[in-house]
Amino acid sequence: MRPGDARRRGKPQDVGGRVLAEILRLIENSGLEPGSKLPPERALAARLKVGRPAVREAIKALSMLDVLDSRRGDGTYVKSLAALLRDEAGPVEAGFDLIELLELRKMIEPRAAALAALRASEKEMHEIETELLQQERNPYDHSILERHDYLFHDAILRAAGNRMLSGVIRFLDGPLRKSRKITARTTPEVPKIIGEHRTIFNAIKRGQADLAERAMLDHLQTVGLDLISERKR
Repeated sequence: MRPGDARRRGKPQDVGGRVLAEILRLIENSGLEPGSKLPPERALAARLKVGRPAVREAIKALSMLDVLDSRRGDGTYVKSLAALLRDEAGPVEAGFDLIELLELRKMIEPRAAALAALRASEKEMHEIETELLQQERNPYDHSILERHDYLFHDAILRAAGNRMLSGVIRFLDGPLRKSRKITARTTPEVPKIIGEHRTIFNAIKRGQADLAERAMLDHLQTVGLDLISERKR
């Protein structure tokens, strides 16, 4: 049994992600403007029929994304409505910046890959590999790369088994998909990118958390260099 196998059974439901989405809907439907104060945690918990810890974690996540501003002893305020501006692709932030999105991914995805190496179920492992094989079979089809690159990383994030992470990533779905539309068509070395995906998967499959984390960080560094090169053109 690989380390973490015992934790693969019976993952808790994604309550955190649902609460995060419900708070966003509350802000939008109530017409709250930046500077408006949200109801207290206790009232939000009662309204959403969840425990206060779930509300607290959702507020923390939204504060990290600059949607909310939580002030100790004073309450929680709406900080920005940019994340609620939507088109067909999902959230669209003013001044969308691929480099800033990459910085955020580097904060999240390497550790998520390490957790996936310890927690991924056999089903989740199969999902990750399926997305990788699609890329390896069609390395020069941009539409396939765009779709299955996104799904490969998404499968790893889900396999990390963190409820709050699932909510944050769902919130970022639009920018993440938009970034793939760009990078799938501008990456100069597609085989290298797919090869790095294989390295990440192999480390996760072997339960090598440190190697999975390192491989993901190296991969995102490659993506970053490609983005910088594209900006210089």
